[in-house]
Amino acid sequence: MRIRSIFILCFFCLQTLQSQYKIEGILQGEDKSLKWAILYQLKGEKQHFVQNTKIKNQKFAFTVPETVSKGMYRIVYRTKGQGYIDFLLNQENVRFSFHPNHPESSCVFEFSEENTLYQNYLTGILGAQHQLDVLQATYFRTPREASKATYKRILKNLNEIQDRFEKESQGTLAYHFIKASQRYNAETIVTAPQTYMQLIQTHFFEHIDFEDVILQSSPFLIDRTRDYIFHINYSQRKEMQKQLYKEAIDHLLKLPKQATLKRDLIAVLIKDFLSLEEVGMVKYLLEKHFSILPVELQDNDFKKETLAKLALSIGGLAPEIEWEEKGVKQQLSKLNTAKKTIVVFWSTGCSHCQRELPEMYQYLKNKKNIAVVAVALEDKAKKWKKTIKHFNGWYHVLGLDKWENNIARSYDVVGTPTYFVLDADKKILAKPSKLKDLVRVLEN
Repeated sequence: MRIRSIFILCFFCLQTLQSQYKIEGILQGEDKSLKWAILYQLKGEKQHFVQNTKIKNQKFAFTVPETVSKGMYRIVYRTKGQGYIDFLLNQENVRFSFHPNHPESSCVFEFSEENTLYQNYLTGILGAQHQLDVLQATYFRTPREASKATYKRILKNLNEIQDRFEKESQGTLAYHFIKASQRYNAETIVTAPQTYMQLIQTHFFEHIDFEDVILQSSPFLIDRTRDYIFHINYSQRKEMQKQLYKEAIDHLLKLPKQATLKRDLIAVLIKDFLSLEEVGMVKYLLEKHFSILPVELQDNDFKKETLAKLALSIGGLAPEIEWEEKGVKQQLSKLNTAKKTIVVFWSTGCSHCQRELPEMYQYLKNKKNIAVVAVALEDKAKKWKKTIKHFNGWYHVLGLDKWENNIARSYDVVGTPTYFVLDADKKILAKPSKLKDLVRVLEN
């Protein structure tokens, strides 16, 4: 009976050991500031937290159950700047080393068939593609008959690399990305740049299956969407660029059959165009594509938030600010004493504000045609009352509850100091991020 119990215990322990996978990372170089590594599973553009662990002696390790979903994962080791590395996880242990300052170019997988296969593919295919692109670009400048034969030879090699890795990766997770990464290349060298770009635009998504659930659950489709919209469809002429954007958006959004994927791609593009202050394109996406989604997929909170951010775009009317100063009720919209108004959000506990606000005050001291509305985001009023005595001539607004203050939320303030430059009608002229940028805006 005792022997049987030991056997069962050993069998159980063996099964437990076999039912887990280990993810190990080794950091090259000596960066003592890196303390934690966080493991996320990627779902489109969203990161889903899995685990975190300490970095010790430039190493970290995660243990995950075998039931964990296969797909693309991300390890974040810095919360600011470039500080993450992506990899595939599919029922195997993964071990790799990399330099934290340039993770993609330095990463070496010491153990992982999936990732080694995909990395070898990328190295081979990108090298051959670069050769082809250089030859094509050179031909535009200096057409030579010999280049045509060279082009066919490089293209043949490139196609062989693609075919070989597709065959080798059959049945793996890497196969989905290898197949979808194939780029379109003309069978013979192209004689005109315009024709070349038209061919790239027409065939850009030729090898991408938008119904592939593996691609859908990774950032791949979103990355390709951004490449297509913002890099492939490009013009230096403003009006032409708007037209190209619209045509590219319309073409892209015909490709996914699933309404949820369309919604996600629309949301990504809306956020991107908002960051570029492309108000017209955001409105186009909302009116032409978001509005025709199934009603249950039209997130009203997202739409409301988008419209609020649109109001904060260049040219939009600044949200109203109301306050009381020395017993007198004031409104931003009613201030008419200056040609320009600066709205600055600051805080007595912000070190950058302590440095920039006095400099800003000295710079504006003799500029009578510029008014300043200083909104302080505070928990208490005591320190604020003392500090504002150093900034006579400004309009001072106390925003209690700090980030939750209604004024801060209406201006989508996420940090201090934050500046808005308004014209006489209180329309937003600029949103400089630093004092030196504010000075540059006012000087010009």
